[in-house]
Amino acid sequence: MKRPKQKFLFISMILLLLVGLMSGCNTNKANQGSDTEAKDGKINLRIAWWGSQDRHDKTQAAIKLFEEKNPDIKVTAEFTGWDGYWEKLATAAAGKNLPDVIQMDYARMVEYVDRDLLLDLAPYVDSGVINLDDVGDSYINGGYYNDKLVSVNIGTNSPAIAYDPAMFEEAGVDPSALDPGYTWEDYIDISKKLKEGLGDNKYGIGGVYTGLLYFNYYLRQHGKQLYNEDGTGLGYDDDQLAIDYYTYWNNLLEDGIAAPPKITTTIKGLEDELIVQEKAPTIWFHSNQVVALQESAGRDLKLALFPTLPGGEEGLYLKPGQFFSVSTQAKQPEAAAKWIDFVTNDLEANEILAAERGVPISSKVRDHLKPLLGHAAQAMFEYIELVEKHSSDLYPPEPVGAGEITALIDRITEELNYGRITPEEAAKKFRAEATTILAKNK
Repeated sequence: MKRPKQKFLFISMILLLLVGLMSGCNTNKANQGSDTEAKDGKINLRIAWWGSQDRHDKTQAAIKLFEEKNPDIKVTAEFTGWDGYWEKLATAAAGKNLPDVIQMDYARMVEYVDRDLLLDLAPYVDSGVINLDDVGDSYINGGYYNDKLVSVNIGTNSPAIAYDPAMFEEAGVDPSALDPGYTWEDYIDISKKLKEGLGDNKYGIGGVYTGLLYFNYYLRQHGKQLYNEDGTGLGYDDDQLAIDYYTYWNNLLEDGIAAPPKITTTIKGLEDELIVQEKAPTIWFHSNQVVALQESAGRDLKLALFPTLPGGEEGLYLKPGQFFSVSTQAKQPEAAAKWIDFVTNDLEANEILAAERGVPISSKVRDHLKPLLGHAAQAMFEYIELVEKHSSDLYPPEPVGAGEITALIDRITEELNYGRITPEEAAKKFRAEATTILAKNK
């Protein structure tokens, strides 16, 4: 008579174990932020971004303020570094579980729109949930694609040269040599004098700048673009432009003016940059990086425009450093729109964020914030104002495959810098492989 009872107890224990396991799975799911309502009945808003630890800390502090001002909303923060961010989003998209708010990059925007993953935010602007009254067109235009506002700029920047005035003076070179109007040839002369004045184990330039960002600037000065209008091919026909550009940097490398690859390949972050280590007085980068760069260097740095092309066009532009977008899989789109309005317009929030992502797009926020910031951030604000006077329209959003093109140019640059190929071979190789990649968009 005992055997049936034991069997019953055994089955009961198995059932209880299964229930426990299922409850554990549900708990894990809630911890991942997939529930649309928090346990206390509040709206659960998921916000994803990439960045440094400094960005994480600032954003989470702003989130705390957002929750205080919106007591019905609880935010689940989902952040990581750049590495792995897009893979994580791709996995979430495949599972139809994208966060409500996504930090978006200009190079990825078209891909996400083509996959119908970004919501049109125009209705929220029209209804007043997102207020863009104090935002100029040049600050917001980059977020439009196919006449839809799919992304809102959360920090404007532009390509820039950072330079160390103290190293210029040490080398006997007047920093005013980088005032607007100097040419590509002038830059060679300036860099040679810097190298000569600084002596051994130091360089006139922190490296060679043959990446897509810088090559596209050169093309724009010649009235061309990197990609054609529909993203199915390159936007320039004459490979002499690429040959000339590669040759320019290759000569600086061979002459020992630019730091060689055996030096630059050891750079893993801003704290390793040669300008930080006082081994080179200039670096080409994005203007919003100057705050972190100066913190790493521990001394004042200045920003300058890129070289001009005599008789050429303006190659610079105002570019969204990052966007915030709302995913079409969002479970709380209106709360997501409120967050975007908050980071765009709230003065307290922007005091916390401290323009780390770039210059705020609201003129009221810029006016409020500028006097409160340190020297580096103020220099960034002033630089963006300068670029507005020396820029042209932003290039179209990068096509699908832009990530592959970036990897391609990085690979070709490495071959060129190590002397494995010539500038002519580099230009030919880039066209052949880039054309194959972009032809997939036809």
